[in-house]
Amino acid sequence: MKKISISLLSIILIVIIYLAQIFITGIYKQKGKIICHDVINYYAYLPATFIEKDYKLREWKYEEPWKDRYWPRILANGNGVMKMSMGLSMMYAPFFFIAHFITPYTTYESNGFTPPYALALIFSCIFYMFWGLLALRKVLLKSFNETITTITLLTICLTTNLYWYATMEAPMSHAYSFALFGIFIYFTECWYQKQSIKNTVILGLLYGLITLIRPTNALVIILFAGYGIKNISDLKMRIQFLFSNYRHIFIFTFSTFIVLLPQLLYWKSTTGQFVYYSYGETERFFFKDPKIWDVLFGFRKGWFIYSPSMLFAVVGMFFLWKYKKEYALITPIYIILHLYIISSWWCWWYGGGFGMRACIECSAVLSIPLAAFLKWMFSQKMKIKVLLISLYVVVSLQSGFHLIQYHYEAIHYESMTHKAYKDSFWKIKPSDKFHTLLKTPAYSEARKGNR
Repeated sequence: MKKISISLLSIILIVIIYLAQIFITGIYKQKGKIICHDVINYYAYLPATFIEKDYKLREWKYEEPWKDRYWPRILANGNGVMKMSMGLSMMYAPFFFIAHFITPYTTYESNGFTPPYALALIFSCIFYMFWGLLALRKVLLKSFNETITTITLLTICLTTNLYWYATMEAPMSHAYSFALFGIFIYFTECWYQKQSIKNTVILGLLYGLITLIRPTNALVIILFAGYGIKNISDLKMRIQFLFSNYRHIFIFTFSTFIVLLPQLLYWKSTTGQFVYYSYGETERFFFKDPKIWDVLFGFRKGWFIYSPSMLFAVVGMFFLWKYKKEYALITPIYIILHLYIISSWWCWWYGGGFGMRACIECSAVLSIPLAAFLKWMFSQKMKIKVLLISLYVVVSLQSGFHLIQYHYEAIHYESMTHKAYKDSFWKIKPSDKFHTLLKTPAYSEARKGNR
């Protein structure tokens, strides 16, 4: 009888833990907890089109029940346009339709916003996460053993802010992007092994979805273009290789365009333009003033402050040259560019939420250097290995403990300071003075560039 690998068992365990978190808290039953905030903008395409029969939201009014269900930007022509692009609605869609079919047989209203729909969106996240983790597992197992692959997946999924966005705020974009990145990396490797039509089409469709969910993630294309490049000579050969495969590049581009086309047609129908910037003039990038340090180490939302286990992945980039050369050069380039872009956004802390959520998709990329670090760690002499393992366990526990603190509000969703962090250190619940130590971000000033 063939044994199930421990890395596969770890994925099953992750899914079980995620589902347990969801059902124990009953978050999907709580009004305004799942379909709320940014999810409203991501999800609105589906109920507006298939339930309201009014995708332009011309009948929408700022009154109950519609004001909390849709947040359109009302144009001069009377049309309402969604702020977010429709990539997530595409991923929600199969689960939305299942919920819409089932809900009439329950006691809930079939309006798109009752618990069956919320639960459907959560299940969609878990479903895509499962396949994304399977893809990452295959990538990791090509160069690392079962133990290292298992620890890598468990670390990323259970000790970083990915956990929160795969459970308590599951319909947000980040876990979906993480999953798609994992699958994209897997098919990138497949494509360089065999430039088949199938691999090319899948990569193009994935790239279209990744871009349509979060346009800044279009940067992932450099992982595809730069895979395996180790020096200038490789770069020249890669350019020649891509030009010689121009037919596949055309198919890739066309497949991407097919995914983007519904969005372009939606914008044309509602705004009169094929390309429309729905965020408005006050929400923009300040590329001359990136807040990289704050994004990584600031106490308000710093990625390495609230998900410190990912620091090991950064160290692991130095070991890629030894254990996974294909990613040794392109990984740091991608990470630096990604950080530069997200830290240049006017609201570099990205509003409410746990930790630096704009970095979650990076975790899929950094899973490879994290595995490289683990391989290096386990190769050390016993005394050094024991010290490193002890450090890894302590940092991972601290990283995971932040999740508990955030759940009990000992970590604030946007107003943390160094003093507030110290006050809550290793405390599950906030102290009496905790809220006096917070500092609310000045959104109006940030829009002007005073961030």
